[in-house]
Amino acid sequence: MIFLKKPYKTLHKDSFLQRINSTVIGEGMLHEGNIYLMDYAIQNMPNEGIIFEIGSYASLSTNVMLHLLNKHNKKHLFIGCDAWVYKGFKDHEGTIRNHIDGSDTITRTAYAAYIKNAFINAINLLHPNTKPYTCHLTSDAFFKNWNTTNEFTDVFDRAFSIHQEISFCYIDGNHSYEQTKKDFENVVSKLKLNGFILIDDSAKYMNFGSAKFIKEIKKNVRFKIIDNNPNYLIQKIK
Repeated sequence: MIFLKKPYKTLHKDSFLQRINSTVIGEGMLHEGNIYLMDYAIQNMPNEGIIFEIGSYASLSTNVMLHLLNKHNKKHLFIGCDAWVYKGFKDHEGTIRNHIDGSDTITRTAYAAYIKNAFINAINLLHPNTKPYTCHLTSDAFFKNWNTTNEFTDVFDRAFSIHQEISFCYIDGNHSYEQTKKDFENVVSKLKLNGFILIDDSAKYMNFGSAKFIKEIKKNVRFKIIDNNPNYLIQKIK
């Protein structure tokens, strides 16, 4: 029998990570290679600063990163945002219905509320003592608030403000070229020197706008490509 090596790097066995796909909604939505890159960034990010996440869905990536923070004894504050808006398979074609794909009885609003509640429930179960400060906001609205009032209320009804820059950011929001670029620029404006950004669905073989945007980053001397596994982990070096 021939065992083929995976074309990307993965972490060694971790019981929590082995169990989480059957615990949290979203199996298949977090590439195994991303977890390796998250682990690298968390181990090597600047000592002071926050971890920031754009796009939380039902908390799979959030719980993974919270676990890795604890595993490596990192005390960075975790902050994030998600619009919790349902996106249909054919939305990009202009075909937008009021219901979710495959069902005429489940509205988009009801589905999005279900996913948001799944996020809250999973965090309360898996990381009740290290909950992230995740807000029900688009990334644009989040950064607008950060740059003006700097007053937030998270999905756990906690008020907070931000007093540190970003040490590591995971961008997993709208994968269009325009929004990826906007998210990247907003994050960079708050990113510490030697801080990291991981962009989901940015692998060179993908056709997302997030993958096309990587070409611009490669030409920018302020940033260094740390790895593509297959998505890209970037470090701010200037």
